[in-house]
Amino acid sequence: MVIMISDQLEMKSIRNYGLQGALGLLMGIGAGLIPGFILIMLISSLSSEFIPVLQGAVVLVTILAIYSLSGFYTGYIFGGQKKSPRTALTYAAAGVFGGLVTAGLYAWGFIFMRGDSSPYLIPLFFTLAFTGPVMGFPKIRKMIIMTISNASGAALGYGIFVTGEYIAVYINNVMGLLAIFIAIPFSLLAIGIAGASITTGMYFAEGNAYTAREIPGFLKKARSTGIAVTLIVLFFSALMFFNVAKYATTDVSIDLTGDGKLTVFVPVILENGTEMEMYGSPAISGNASTEFINTDHGKAFKISGSGSTRINLKQAGGLLATDPEANEKFINVFLLSTSNATNYGNSGGHVDAWVYSEEKGTKFKFSIIRDNGWGNQITIKTEKEVNLIRGWQEVSLSTMSMWYD
Repeated sequence: MVIMISDQLEMKSIRNYGLQGALGLLMGIGAGLIPGFILIMLISSLSSEFIPVLQGAVVLVTILAIYSLSGFYTGYIFGGQKKSPRTALTYAAAGVFGGLVTAGLYAWGFIFMRGDSSPYLIPLFFTLAFTGPVMGFPKIRKMIIMTISNASGAALGYGIFVTGEYIAVYINNVMGLLAIFIAIPFSLLAIGIAGASITTGMYFAEGNAYTAREIPGFLKKARSTGIAVTLIVLFFSALMFFNVAKYATTDVSIDLTGDGKLTVFVPVILENGTEMEMYGSPAISGNASTEFINTDHGKAFKISGSGSTRINLKQAGGLLATDPEANEKFINVFLLSTSNATNYGNSGGHVDAWVYSEEKGTKFKFSIIRDNGWGNQITIKTEKEVNLIRGWQEVSLSTMSMWYD
């Protein structure tokens, strides 16, 4: 689908109003994203308890810039040069109100900064949801119409943006950075719907005012520049995000070597008290069989075989880069079934886990790697090959949590 951007305004239908609203918001975002991007990067490098408050302030400044320029453009559409400043002020006031609410949500931890373009787009959708009453003030009917229209556009835009992000991350895991060219159209569509919702609400609240005039040169340049900057920022932020954003993975490897038959019980990873699905389909190298058993020390993975055996297990999880709560559970809220240790993501050093062997002298190596898919990896492993004794014994495991680029 190709959309032609005309320099001649002929506002006869709701479709025209919606298109110009979308272009206005795209233009405004280009003006606000650059300072917002720079300030957020500077703040992220700080180590301070005031970072959430500073992030909220940056969100407010960015949104104010976006809505002011977008309002100036929209004001010209509805009433020409005389109405532009007044509409810009209305938009700015609405942006301040919605931005304060959004900044408060950030400062109090109800919304979280994320590592992709979301620090700039997600606040936009939240802010838009709260701008309707100010844009429609003081007429009750207009306030109701603008609230319904803006909130609906915010919800739909947010839904499209998040859906596109999940689709793009899936493609990124399969086909690499081609995902960028999936994510950007979804982002543009989400922004366009958000912008169109404002002018659509104004269309119904104020009535269809037919206009036919040329867009002034300075406004054409501002529109083209703003949209170009928006595309550039979306591209590079998506490139940064998809370079690191993968699905979360868990890898387990178990190596056993014995002179004859061997039987070993090893710990399993429990999530919400249940063993992970990967234990049901292990990749076995050598002569061995596996099963789950319950023991006095908790659930265990029983391995029976002979000679040298290597067992590999792998499970991919969801996209955690956009879900702080799920990420926290993946990193910290899991257990080793025969160990009392917790919060592996916040610790480094050693933990003990119970291991059982029916034979003396079986050599044992064990490794777990939990990767959240966007820069945080937890490793739990034996530091060297362990010679097991007969019966239950505590085996020392080293733990390490690290960040990577």
